Amino acid sequence: MSEHEQHQDDGHHGHVDLVYQEALPINNGKVILWLFLSTEIMFFAALIGTYIVLRFGAPAGTWPRPHDVHVDELLGTINTFILIFSSFTVVLTFEAAKKNLAAKAKMYLTVTFLCGCAFLGIKMYEYSSKFAHGIHPQPGGRSLLHEQSDVYYLARLKDQIAEYSKGAVLPLAGSKAEDSATEQADKVPDDKSVSIANKSTMKAETQAMLEEFLHGSLQWAEYVIGRVPNTQSAANIAGLNHRDVLISVSQDVYALPRYAGYILHLRESETAYLSRRIDEVNVEQSQLQQADGETATSLDFEMKLLAARQAYWSRQHSAVHDEEHAHPGGGINQKLHEEQHAGLILAMHIPSGNMWSSTYFLLTGFHALHVIVGLIAFGFPLAWTLDEKRANYIENTGLYWHFVDLVWIFLFPLFYLF
Repeated sequence: MSEHEQHQDDGHHGHVDLVYQEALPINNGKVILWLFLSTEIMFFAALIGTYIVLRFGAPAGTWPRPHDVHVDELLGTINTFILIFSSFTVVLTFEAAKKNLAAKAKMYLTVTFLCGCAFLGIKMYEYSSKFAHGIHPQPGGRSLLHEQSDVYYLARLKDQIAEYSKGAVLPLAGSKAEDSATEQADKVPDDKSVSIANKSTMKAETQAMLEEFLHGSLQWAEYVIGRVPNTQSAANIAGLNHRDVLISVSQDVYALPRYAGYILHLRESETAYLSRRIDEVNVEQSQLQQADGETATSLDFEMKLLAARQAYWSRQHSAVHDEEHAHPGGGINQKLHEEQHAGLILAMHIPSGNMWSSTYFLLTGFHALHVIVGLIAFGFPLAWTLDEKRANYIENTGLYWHFVDLVWIFLFPLFYLF
């Protein structure tokens, strides 16, 4: 290479054009939004993770199924489609704004806004439906959902009906072991001594069902707990399984398909017990002397209960089917709901019901609040001219809306599908 050529080559490499490049190829607004979304991801990840631990950590078969707590899969599916469609329309809004198609961008944004409103409307309908059935997170610290069907649940039912019927319900049999036979017999209600005070606003069929429940189920359960040996602790004795009897009462109020087998089993064991005990009481009554008035009254008292329970089985449980044919949420509460008796929703036995209710309303409630925030963010641009200058705002709010949709994609299968 000649000295002249070398000089020219050195001169060529001595002039380098520098081009300035930003550290991040995105605007500050988007950076701030991503930082905000990162905190939101951690927030919802903690909530969803906690729900998953509670859900799958519960004993097998105890967590409420969707139909047990009036979760409608169809409504959840519709809401899922609405949010996915709204994510699509917000992208169309952004693309139209970038091209300065202001009218088209506003049309797509209006559709997105209406989709968000429709989602909230359906969610409010779902909430109101659960409230109407007594499923809500512990109002006043005393929820209608009982984790177990036990003597406390039985006492709650007794107090509710007594309050609703203005004290017309008499104390139930077996409540005081020291009562004399005459006092016990006086506690056996009949159609004249016990009635529902609000019967004027209640259909005759529902009134009869509630009074039969008092005579043939609630009083029977208290009698069994107080007077009949418990085969759960000693299977070789002549008695009944108290737990099964209590579950039967709860299924009269609010039926769950999972307990259909229990009801069938109880009906078989109770039928055998009732037949055997009625025969024994008839024999004892025939052998009594005229002077045994106290014993005779006691046997009459027991015979009334046995006959009432036997009649109740024949009327109320003649059509008990297997689990797949049982109607979730059926029973007395369903009848009261159909007649819109908001003044009386009987306590329900739903295992893990309070935990499910608390987590459901917490997660879906927080998600609904985020939907409302998104609608507020979309509401302002509806009054603007959505040209290229507004594209960045639409893009950032669209990213937030995509996050809200993504959270629902996780909530939908957790609450609506299993």
